[in-house]
Amino acid sequence: MSETQTPVRWRLSVISHGHGAAVNRVLCAAHQQLADCAHELVLTINIPEPLDHLDALPASLRARLQIIHNRAARGFGANHNAALLGSSATFVALLDPDLGLPVPIFAALERALANPATGLIAPLAYDSRGRLEDNGRRLATPWDIARRRIQRGSHQCVEPTQPLQAVEWLAGLFMAARAQTFTRIGGFDPRFWMYCEDVDLCLRARQQGFDVIRANHLKINHDARRNTFRRPGHLRWHLQSLWRLWHTPAYAWARKHRL
Repeated sequence: MSETQTPVRWRLSVISHGHGAAVNRVLCAAHQQLADCAHELVLTINIPEPLDHLDALPASLRARLQIIHNRAARGFGANHNAALLGSSATFVALLDPDLGLPVPIFAALERALANPATGLIAPLAYDSRGRLEDNGRRLATPWDIARRRIQRGSHQCVEPTQPLQAVEWLAGLFMAARAQTFTRIGGFDPRFWMYCEDVDLCLRARQQGFDVIRANHLKINHDARRNTFRRPGHLRWHLQSLWRLWHTPAYAWARKHRL
């Protein structure tokens, strides 16, 4: 069977919102880890930007790279839906453009996703200083958010003894799923422009009977950009998204089914 006929095993989605050459690192890392299997890489250019940096990518990567040029900027969920929903690949994943992949992860993710109960999964995230990121979280109620702002508490929930830990939701810096599962869940709700679309996706997955899993034995690197309370526009989007989330059926269900 020729390479073009080989079933695609992974389809990965990365969004550039003016990130430029920074996307090359994650594209190259993912391509290298998936070199032994058929895979597709989708790069969405959400706003106009020069693409000269893509010329530096290996020819083998460029052959697997699909570029989507948006005529107008779209939200996080809408972009990943366009790249991943209905994919014929076995597995799909979304990756932040500034993500680091320091260790092999995809084979282990495949093994975890072989369990039909596993709906969404992500490795444990660390920042550049080796500190844990909060990418596997507890459901936040209005009171929880107010309390964290006052007490500086955490909604992190790490159980180091559990390689595969069920969490209430995963941050959208990395998520992987079987392609059929992602489509069955319905992908992201595009009404969330930014913030909370990852929460909503995970809650709907759990509501449909799937587990949302963080793989504590796997590692990715990510430096979170906390813009919510620094930029008025981001704060507005965050508050609007929280309000929408708190009025969804999935959130009402999740409040009654806490982990």
